[in-house]
Amino acid sequence: MKKHEVIPKIIPEKDRPRCTIPGCTKSGAAFGYYQKDGTPLFRKYCHKHVAIKYGTNGWDYKIYRKDYCENIDGRLGFNCTTNIIEPELQLDADHIDGNPLNNDPKNIQTLCKCCHAIKTNQSQDYLTLGRRSLKKQMGGNELIERCI
Repeated sequence: MKKHEVIPKIIPEKDRPRCTIPGCTKSGAAFGYYQKDGTPLFRKYCHKHVAIKYGTNGWDYKIYRKDYCENIDGRLGFNCTTNIIEPELQLDADHIDGNPLNNDPKNIQTLCKCCHAIKTNQSQDYLTLGRRSLKKQMGGNELIERCI
């Protein structure tokens, strides 16, 4: 080991600084930098709130996500029966028209993973214009080109 390398310390989750957003109990996101003694440096926001603040990871539309599956009203032709235990893991923000570039709040609905998969398959959201143009912008491959 080189003389100037720092040996990172592991900080237990319970001892990490908390996100400063009121109501959030998650730990602050790690910067990836360490103090000279190996103690990691943490942000004042958790990963989710860092993503919201900087508009990364699709949070420009995920902020409209509710804490329940909106298909409880049967809008997809059947009623959702999923028991939501962990909303951030089980619920998705779905683009109603299938276009991932249309982030109008009226075009976003909250669906559980099961309902979202069924809706995407039934309405073939993966073939909508927004997805096709987005895939082209990202370089597309032969399979994507055949779908267009």
